[in-house]
Amino acid sequence: MYRVHAAQQPVADRQIGRDRLSRMGKLFIAILLIAIFEGAIRKWVSSASTIPLVLLRDALALYGIAIGLKKRRVSSSHIGMQLLLIWSGTVVCWGLLQLIVNQTSVLIYFLGLRFWLLYLWFAYAGAKSLSETDFRFISKVLIIISIAMVPLVVVQHLLPPGAFLNRQVDGDEETVFRITADIVRTTGTFSFTLGYTVFLAMVAPFAFASFTPGMRLWRGKALPILGVTAMGVGSLVSGSRAAIIFFGLLFTIYIFTSLFFARGRKNKRSALRMALIALVAVSTLPFLFSRAIDASQERFETAAESESFVARISSMFLGEPGVYKDLPLLGHGLGGGTNLAGFAVTGHRTFLLAETEVARTVLEGGLLGVAFVALKLGVVLVGLRKSFTIARGSGNILPGMLWATTAIALLSWSIIGQLTVNVLGSLLLGLSVASLRLPLHTSRE
Repeated sequence: MYRVHAAQQPVADRQIGRDRLSRMGKLFIAILLIAIFEGAIRKWVSSASTIPLVLLRDALALYGIAIGLKKRRVSSSHIGMQLLLIWSGTVVCWGLLQLIVNQTSVLIYFLGLRFWLLYLWFAYAGAKSLSETDFRFISKVLIIISIAMVPLVVVQHLLPPGAFLNRQVDGDEETVFRITADIVRTTGTFSFTLGYTVFLAMVAPFAFASFTPGMRLWRGKALPILGVTAMGVGSLVSGSRAAIIFFGLLFTIYIFTSLFFARGRKNKRSALRMALIALVAVSTLPFLFSRAIDASQERFETAAESESFVARISSMFLGEPGVYKDLPLLGHGLGGGTNLAGFAVTGHRTFLLAETEVARTVLEGGLLGVAFVALKLGVVLVGLRKSFTIARGSGNILPGMLWATTAIALLSWSIIGQLTVNVLGSLLLGLSVASLRLPLHTSRE
């Protein structure tokens, strides 16, 4: 009996190990939680907590990178690692050249390296190291937090701009972003509206995928339904046109990919059931959220009067008009377009070079910025192609939804300009890359 027990014990230990979070998984979740809740601390407790929280988060990211390198999970022989090393060396040298020629600030140069490289490395280390248990647990955390945040954003929506939940602890109601004169753009636990919009987009693929049997996270259907409902309600009361449009876009992608790629009648029935629920929800929304609908409609109309929808989309993905005129080949300097650089120069959190990600990238980096945009586009195309192959082969539609979100994130979110978006966008990239190698189509139940 002793021999049988000794032979079976390692198998049991390995099984237990697969059900536990890895150290990388714990770090990933810790950084995610700090990114989600640090805004609440800055907004409602003390604005002086910004630097300590950012330093803590960055230290955890560096530790995660070290873990990946030490355990050889980030192999130097892998083509992705080789490209990352080449890219990092190019960025460092280009920034030094800018520093010498343009006589820019050393502090802003290091800020640029942080925004351009730190979380890119952590995303890669996480993508190569996260286990399926880590991935599923992270998915649950994102969905549960989004559900828990709904009461907060609904209350923020109903409260006046001057209410404590809607303003900074040391600010006033004049600085609060609004949809109309007396209705705010909700922020949730974030200090700014952009953070909540990005968070909603990040959670949406997991919320929709939780309905598919292969990615089912809970035995019952209550939490998946609450997760998608949270996405819909959160988008509606956010006051963000991007959040509302993206929710509708990803919902459409979910329905069509489920019908065409998901295997088995059960998956297809689930998609049709979701479409029916959506129709019922849309018909009841005017009775439950008439205030939010009216405010959002007014925002869409006001925005359409000042700027066409096509012009807005083109500026988001191509940069503002006139950016490429007299573009310096060397660029203005890495980090020069970040909100931290804006705060260092003006005393206010603002973007000095441009508002959109593409414009900020090319103005900071010059030819390097153009190369960065091309590199991101190449990564997106590879990710979309591989996720399509997975959907066609196994019926797993989560990678496709993640990469559709990542495509928008890499090309339009302020990843190299804003602290919270820099982290969330990079974590999303890491999860998207991880989804291409993990057997998520296999149900664990």
